[in-house]
Order: sequence, then structure tokens, then C-alpha cells
Amino acid sequence: MGTFAEIIDNFQQKIDAITVIEIQDIPNIDLYMDQVTTFMEHSLHPYKRTVDTKILTKTMINNYTKAKILPPPVKKKYSRMHIMLLIMIFHLKTVLSIKDIATLFHSILMTDSTENMYQRTTEIYAGFVALQKATRAYIKASASETQTDVYPEKALLSEYDEETKKIMLVLLLAIRANAEKYLTERVLDLYF
Repeated sequence: MGTFAEIIDNFQQKIDAITVIEIQDIPNIDLYMDQVTTFMEHSLHPYKRTVDTKILTKTMINNYTKAKILPPPVKKKYSRMHIMLLIMIFHLKTVLSIKDIATLFHSILMTDSTENMYQRTTEIYAGFVALQKATRAYIKASASETQTDVYPEKALLSEYDEETKKIMLVLLLAIRANAEKYLTERVLDLYF
């Protein structure tokens, strides 16, 4: 099972394995559905909880198109813009409902031309990548034993025995995730 320190070390290794897909890493040619799912599976595999977990299925892609959070493919092919949107959807779907994602992406998808939609998606995706990198650095600093100013809960966790520390760590991460999910929904409700 491991000690609390081993769990933190493992956590830092997992953070290092997190994939940030840069725009230049996305194929600049149109892909068929199977190629899209293969690309996503290969690129986002560190996010899988188990080996059997699917990152993206054909059904998911079709549902995103029906929900109007992904433009339909052109002649059954998906562009770089589709891939950027799918990567963002992958990260958002654990926090937001499909309806909320549709609300968020409305300004992207309702542009007057495909070219403007591509430019807007590229601009937002570049910001998304920058935010991922900044968050990754923050989380890595949070897990560091020496960064108690960034991770003030460490003092609280040190009061417990090894087994309780593990439980408290899961509770802490869940509390943070829920607080940020709540704030995300409030911002979405207020500004979109």
C-alpha cells in the first residue's frame, strides 16, 4: 500500500507523466473517426484510471456532435480544430455537464465562418495548454515536501498516523476538486 511519503512520491511521478498536447502535436491532416480515437487513446493514456478505460469512443464523438459541442465532420473527416475541441471536452466532461460545455463553447462554434472558428479554437486551445502547464507546476509544488506555503494542509496532515494521512489526502483532494467545480459552475452561470 505504501507510506504517505511513498504516495506523495508516486503522485509526483504521475504529475510528470501527465500529457499536455501542444497544437503542433496534433496532426495537421484530417482524420477518420478510427484515427481520431487512436490518436486520443495514445496521447491521453496517462489519464486512464485502468487499462480497460476508454479515453474516447465513436459513440462519445457522435453524442458531442449531436449536442452541438463539436461541429460535424467534413466528409467523415475530423480536422485539427475537432481534435483541439475533443481534447478540451475530454478534460471538461469530468467537471461540467454536456449542456455546460455547450454553453462554454457556444462563442467558438457560432462564429461566422469555418476559418474564424478555427482561429478562435486555436487561440483558446493555446490558452488551455498554458493553463494546463501552470496547473501542473502548481500541483507538483503542492506535492513537494518543502512547499508548505503552497500546500498549507500539510501541517494538518502531519498530525495523523500513516493510514489516516492517506484517507485525509483523498479527502483534501476531493474537497479541492469540489470547491473548484462549484466555482466553475458559478462562473459559467454568471458570465455565460
